[in-house]
Amino acid sequence: MRLAYALIVVAVFCGPLVFGTHVAETVGTGIVDYGRVGPRFLVAGIAGAIAAVLVAYGARIPTSMSLALVAGMLGALAAGPGFSAVHPAGLEKVAGAMIGSVVIGFSGGAAAFALLVLSLRSATRRTGDRIMRLQYESVALQALGYGANDAEKMIGLIAIAVSIAYGRPFAVPLWIIAIAAGAFTIGMLLGGKRVAKTVGGKLFHIRPEHALAFQLAAGVTVMLASLVGGPLSTTESTASAIVGAGAVANPRMVHWRLFGRFLIAWLFTVPAGFAAGALASVLIVGFSRP
Repeated sequence: MRLAYALIVVAVFCGPLVFGTHVAETVGTGIVDYGRVGPRFLVAGIAGAIAAVLVAYGARIPTSMSLALVAGMLGALAAGPGFSAVHPAGLEKVAGAMIGSVVIGFSGGAAAFALLVLSLRSATRRTGDRIMRLQYESVALQALGYGANDAEKMIGLIAIAVSIAYGRPFAVPLWIIAIAAGAFTIGMLLGGKRVAKTVGGKLFHIRPEHALAFQLAAGVTVMLASLVGGPLSTTESTASAIVGAGAVANPRMVHWRLFGRFLIAWLFTVPAGFAAGALASVLIVGFSRP
């Protein structure tokens, strides 16, 4: 277990270095021009997103940090200066990444498991064992995706806050990447296991061959989104890849209704984050007035 977490820490840190900081740029400057509206609405948007995610976490409901964050940003603006500082292209990129994470994750999981089954059927026992050992690489691939996407949301928020506070151009130095990687890892230590049991353990009975397939599919999905700067939730891509692999392995064993509830819960993140962001905006802006 310690080795796995060490691998995740290193891979999360390397994600932005390998795939760039495109997602951080989208979150920091591509959705809202905070140079126009000021830092209070940035803080309100973040507070609203965190509140929505914590409520969902307490209720054991899978949620999307990306949707919560964007909804919180918009909610904070709705209760303040309005949407004139919003970049429509950024919202389109977020929407495309979220839809793509489900569609590509499901298709990738199905295709990866089908190819894996064909490979194992025609392989010798020794070759089959070598193929299954690729799970170490697939975990590292997923972790790189975490760093290049999930962790970069935090990177983008810290970077834009520093930019506003010191009047500097938006930039992502190594110290911000290190802070985000550390915080992301702590979050996984505190709640990652619980979320993994909720998402993976209940959707389908996962065996090693299923894990290898969905990890590869989810990792590739997140990396593709990261390369174009599309923020998404790895929870969605992973759950979709699990269901895709399960649909090929044994569709009767997939908990389709539960997966449907997950999709509804992710969509519910939008109004919840919006409302929380608006409330946070009213409170923060109201208290900060002289």
